[in-house]
Amino acid sequence: MKKYLYVTLLFIPLMLTGCLSYDDIQVVNVKDISYQELKGTTLRLSFVATVNNPNYYSVKIKNANMDLRLQDRFLGKVTQMEQVEIKGRTEKDYKINISVEMKDMLSNAMSLYRVLMNEPSNLNLSGTVQVKTFFTPSKTIHIDRLSFQ
Repeated sequence: MKKYLYVTLLFIPLMLTGCLSYDDIQVVNVKDISYQELKGTTLRLSFVATVNNPNYYSVKIKNANMDLRLQDRFLGKVTQMEQVEIKGRTEKDYKINISVEMKDMLSNAMSLYRVLMNEPSNLNLSGTVQVKTFFTPSKTIHIDRLSFQ
């Protein structure tokens, strides 16, 4: 009887590793950027991202290290991103809240005005975010020029 128990315990992790392979999530679309607040040099924004998670399990997005740019002009660094849980085997919209530490507020006043007036033309994010699942360690995903529409 113990022999069968040991064999079963040996094969359970082997069977689970096949089920737990990870495929990167894809950001399909980014829209509806909105201003939340401006406190000192920190700008809080929110936007809606359509995200496709091809995995059978949920993925949590956290820890962003991204740059916010307007027409290739650096506006600031994303210093905080609220954790978002992306449900498995779905493609749906998620509201994302970020905080941006603005660089040189005076020279970026016009650029900031466009962002605040909800005109995100040529506004984009690039950098990395970390994703985590219950079964796997954190993984860094590179985002190259995620544009708002």
